Amino acid sequence: MDRACRLGRQLALRRTALLRQPALYRSTPSQRLCYSTEPRARPRLVLPDTYASLARRLLKRFLPRYQGPAIGRSVYHVCSTYPDYSSFWVTHCQLPDTFQTWFSTTSLYVWMAMVRIRADPNAKHYNQGLIDSFFRDAEQKIRASGITSGRIVNDTLKDLVSSFKGTVLSLDEGFATSDAVLAAAIWRNLVPVDDAVLQIDEVARFVRVQLARLDACDTAEVLAGKFEFGPVISK
Repeated sequence: MDRACRLGRQLALRRTALLRQPALYRSTPSQRLCYSTEPRARPRLVLPDTYASLARRLLKRFLPRYQGPAIGRSVYHVCSTYPDYSSFWVTHCQLPDTFQTWFSTTSLYVWMAMVRIRADPNAKHYNQGLIDSFFRDAEQKIRASGITSGRIVNDTLKDLVSSFKGTVLSLDEGFATSDAVLAAAIWRNLVPVDDAVLQIDEVARFVRVQLARLDACDTAEVLAGKFEFGPVISK
């Protein structure tokens, strides 16, 4: 009995001493360990307004440059799969089925896509990606023909670059002026056949129609390669 009384008095004294401790040394409910099976939420990184604005400006400036190659490949896939190479350009226009004929006719479709992409503020990067894809395909075709000399391949590509620039300038002039100037550009660069007046007129009308169709397409669809070229002669 005495022992139980002593234990009770000791517990009461300890409780009293604990209550008299400063609040700094007492444990609060928020300080006690809490075990939970739910995963802890990771803190979100929130940039200050100044840094966020700077990040947006940098992204807007440099992102198109990195998107250019992918967009160029998507657009070039459409330009290189036009439907009537053999039926119209080779058979109807009486052009030889050679690499030069392929390059000239493909240049027309690449140019039409470039004209549409120029409406985008970042057209410089996207059109460069398109041209790079075009000449990468041309280089592969040159090497596939059996030419293994790097010097010959490079010299041929330089000539093709010069030819492509001339084609683009001629077609731009014809597009901006009249059908007669456009037809002359087509005759010099695409269908250099003396008695192909009818074919040249068909190509000139085809260019006007396709550019109007591309102009009606949404820019995002064009950059994603979600468009197509129709046949030169509508059935």
